[in-house]
Amino acid sequence: MKNTIALLVCTLAIATTVSCGDQSSSSSSSAFKIQPGDVTKFGTTISGTSFDVSFGGTPHQVSTDAYAIIFQKNINGTDYVGIAFGENPKTNRAFKVYISWKSSLISNYSGSASVTVIDTDGNKYTNANASINFTISGPSLNVYNITSSDNIIVMHESTNKTLIFSGTDTIKAYLVQ
Repeated sequence: MKNTIALLVCTLAIATTVSCGDQSSSSSSSAFKIQPGDVTKFGTTISGTSFDVSFGGTPHQVSTDAYAIIFQKNINGTDYVGIAFGENPKTNRAFKVYISWKSSLISNYSGSASVTVIDTDGNKYTNANASINFTISGPSLNVYNITSSDNIIVMHESTNKTLIFSGTDTIKAYLVQ
């Protein structure tokens, strides 16, 4: 009787292991695509990208192989264009900027956008209705040139800081599809 119970328990354990292993392998997809916000699939730099801005009086400039992407995505029936750039996407204590607005095309844009800036201390500054003017050209080798001369005020708790774009070749962002 003890052998029968031991055999039954062992069989159940093996069946559970095989079943769990089968579930995890079937959840992977051969049609994997990078989603907005999932930029950590890249290394900390993307070839051909750059940005030149200042935030709160501190310049943030990476002239080659920065972390900068642009994407167009339909989210819950609404089309958005988004730009994300920064110094290191894999840490909470690095300068990062996220900008998005409603649009079905990656093209010049003048209007309201959501802007989030994370400073080197990990503080999050936001402006849900920032006025922006972007001139967007490209792509060339999947990289868009984005220029602006805007100054965008963002807020963290009761502190305001300004994100300032340099004007010429402000951002070179890799197209993520």
